[in-house]
Amino acid sequence: MTNTSKTTPTLVMKDVRAGYGDADILHDINIKVARREIVSIIGPNGAGKSTAMKAVFGLLNVRGGSITVAGQDMTGWKPNKIVQNGVCYVPQVNNVFREMTVLENLEMGAFLRKGDFTAALDRVFSLFPDLRERRSAMAGSLSGGQRQMVAMGRALMLDPVLLLLDEPTAGLSPKYMEQIFEITRSVRDTDVSILLVEQHAKQALTFSDRAYVLAAGQNRHEGTGEGLLADREVAEMFLGG
Repeated sequence: MTNTSKTTPTLVMKDVRAGYGDADILHDINIKVARREIVSIIGPNGAGKSTAMKAVFGLLNVRGGSITVAGQDMTGWKPNKIVQNGVCYVPQVNNVFREMTVLENLEMGAFLRKGDFTAALDRVFSLFPDLRERRSAMAGSLSGGQRQMVAMGRALMLDPVLLLLDEPTAGLSPKYMEQIFEITRSVRDTDVSILLVEQHAKQALTFSDRAYVLAAGQNRHEGTGEGLLADREVAEMFLGG
């Protein structure tokens, strides 16, 4: 897997133009994630937030610009090769194997690892104590918040340098929403860079190191989470006043 130095950004999207079929959704967007940084993408529906994340993971056509991870140009790569180079993606829906146990789901996440993965499993259980207790339960029997933990834990079994989270708190109760945010911070502190898409913009900005506001597939604002929360234009246009 790719290793990033202390000074090399984990992710750089430069002038990326991408979309589905012949239609461009992203228009020359620029996003950067530094090492051990949580960066959120917020914006209205249809802004291109999830599209930007899928572009990083090779799930759509990139027709312009470049996508670099830890100094390696991965523009146009297929998802399987991207995973092998340290990028893991947790989609919003259908992100667990419901007919498998929690432990089996996590073991599936270690499919690219060679040799024993006990240490990786222990790290995941230390981040997600609920999963240790429910390791024998069927993933489909878990609450929405617990299933999200399984999905994140499975991705972390590969020790990624970059974790992509698409709407990690969608449909969760306030209790689980806060828990997922806290766990995301803990993941960041294990030397993983995180890019996430969030509809709960205020909460995302509160816990993110930096954030980007997209609108109509273009960069509109960027800054620290605290700075964007204090920006009157951002508040009026994207945070409900």
